[in-house]
Amino acid sequence: MRFSSLFFLCLFFSCANPSSENKVPQFQAIKPIQLDKAEIKIYQLKADPLIDSLLSPIQEFNDFTNGMERLINLKPKGISSFLLETINQCNKLLKHPIPPPFNTPEIQSRLKVVKTELLKSRYYSVEEQEEELNQSFKALFIAYTAYLKRIEDFSLDFQEEELLIEPSLEDRN
Repeated sequence: MRFSSLFFLCLFFSCANPSSENKVPQFQAIKPIQLDKAEIKIYQLKADPLIDSLLSPIQEFNDFTNGMERLINLKPKGISSFLLETINQCNKLLKHPIPPPFNTPEIQSRLKVVKTELLKSRYYSVEEQEEELNQSFKALFIAYTAYLKRIEDFSLDFQEEELLIEPSLEDRN
């Protein structure tokens, strides 16, 4: 008798207290990663005959600049694969011979800074670290702008030197 009453008592308490099997797991909604693109501007090279004649025909240069321009229009969730593609384009450009006057260490180092910022942005996008991704994305486009402006500076310097040299040759004749 005792055994049966003990059995019913255990059965009663097990039905009265919900077990962990009946609990519905609670999931936190993960906020999708966002990029703050409001402050980011894509710098475009100014019209320059030297740049147009020497850099524009280089496919690696065009692929890289187009890849950088595409990054600004992408959604953050799928951006890491496009960042990887742009890193590969940057590597190809770094390996490709660039004609003078653009084959200087100053321009190459600016491109390497852009690559470093691409690598950082890709890391933060894969790790879904939104704040760090925003900061590195801004730094990426600042470095890219500095790279393009350096190219323009060297083009202007080269053209000015050519103008200074040409009249002095005519004076000798």
